Amino acid sequence: MIRSFIAIDIPAGVKNMIAEAQFELKKTEAAVKWVKPDIIHLTLKFLGNIEEDQIQPIKEKMIESAAGIPSFSMDVTHVGVFPNLRYPRVIWIGLEEKSGKLLTLQKNIEKNLESLGFDPEGRGFSPHLTIGRVKSAKGRGRLVNMLESKQNSHFNESISVNEVNVMKSELKVTGPIYTILETIGLS
Repeated sequence: MIRSFIAIDIPAGVKNMIAEAQFELKKTEAAVKWVKPDIIHLTLKFLGNIEEDQIQPIKEKMIESAAGIPSFSMDVTHVGVFPNLRYPRVIWIGLEEKSGKLLTLQKNIEKNLESLGFDPEGRGFSPHLTIGRVKSAKGRGRLVNMLESKQNSHFNESISVNEVNVMKSELKVTGPIYTILETIGLS
């Protein structure tokens, strides 16, 4: 079995910016499990465990999903949290893509992979890069205060999207290892 997902890779410049944001947030000493910047990506669809013989049909559905969607760019916006600022569980950096190409791509992926037996996501798609997961209430007040002070801060970075990847995820004690299984280019 291969644990897998569909994702867009993030360029090194954005990963460096994320590392800087994490460095600042770490000063709160809050109990947060920080995601290593070099593995951060935009997940379009989590597939779960698949068999090796499913990779080719998934690739074919991905090619179908990307057909007619040209390359596009996303703006890196701000730091946010799920579910809310009072009780943050996930810390993320938002992404905005104004043309609608990202949403079309993601909806195509959901629809086309459903025919292979992958259930559609129950909640709406909210493009974001997860940078940390809050583990306990330790330091939460300081974290919330810092996040509140950064609410109006925006990043001046963008991401050019030319392809999507079918990824393999291996969970290790040291953290996940991601490997590209297939790359599908945009038109």
